[in-house]
Amino acid sequence: YASNNNKQQQQQQQQPSLWNTLQTGLVTGVVACSIAFNAANAVSGGGLDYAGIDISGQSFANGNYKGKDFTQVIAKGTTFAKSNLQGCRFYKAFLVNTDFSGSDLRGASLEDTSMDGASLRDAIASGAYFGASLVDAKDLTNADFTDAQLPIKTIPLVCEREDVKGVNPVTGVDTRDSLMCP
Repeated sequence: YASNNNKQQQQQQQQPSLWNTLQTGLVTGVVACSIAFNAANAVSGGGLDYAGIDISGQSFANGNYKGKDFTQVIAKGTTFAKSNLQGCRFYKAFLVNTDFSGSDLRGASLEDTSMDGASLRDAIASGAYFGASLVDAKDLTNADFTDAQLPIKTIPLVCEREDVKGVNPVTGVDTRDSLMCP
């Protein structure tokens, strides 16, 4: 019986060891996943930048916001004048009376936005994506829309505007030509 008792004690001692091994493996796995998740966020910029917040009346003038996310931002009366906004996402943003004058909006996404009273005077918006609300903007003078994407029914309405004129001071591109207006 003593021999059997020793074997049972050894087996009981091994079982907690197996349990400890499983616990250690689980903890290690969770830590590894957490590190990998944080590393991925560090590479991609991690976070929503300005998405979904109210930045109304603030000045983002003369700044570099390249690639930032402004999705569903409320930016009433906000100024982005002379800022680098290349590749920024303004999807479903409230941009009423927002000032984009002289800004670089190349490749930016401004789809499904409210742009009533917004100014794009002297802006570079080549390759940018716009929704129908571009028609509601206050000023498009000297803007460069080369290769910008606009809804097909919006283009004639934009081309009818009196402020669709002039030459962009940076690119030298004529506003009407950049929109392919007749």
